[in-house]
Amino acid sequence: MKFKYLLLLALVLIADIFAYTEVVALIRQPSDSSVIIGLLLLALLIVVNFIVIRYTLSKFKA
Repeated sequence: MKFKYLLLLALVLIADIFAYTEVVALIRQPSDSSVIIGLLLLALLIVVNFIVIRYTLSKFKA
């Protein structure tokens, strides 16, 4: 049962690596709209990570 949540955390880590590289590529562009979109995606990435990690940790404690 806990293996499923460990796999979920591993998948989140892999997704974070790919998403972070895309966000950094957006932030480095000279366009203001690209920078804003990149920062919004970074904030969304942080929120999603927080929710997934809290959910996984709550399942470990249960």
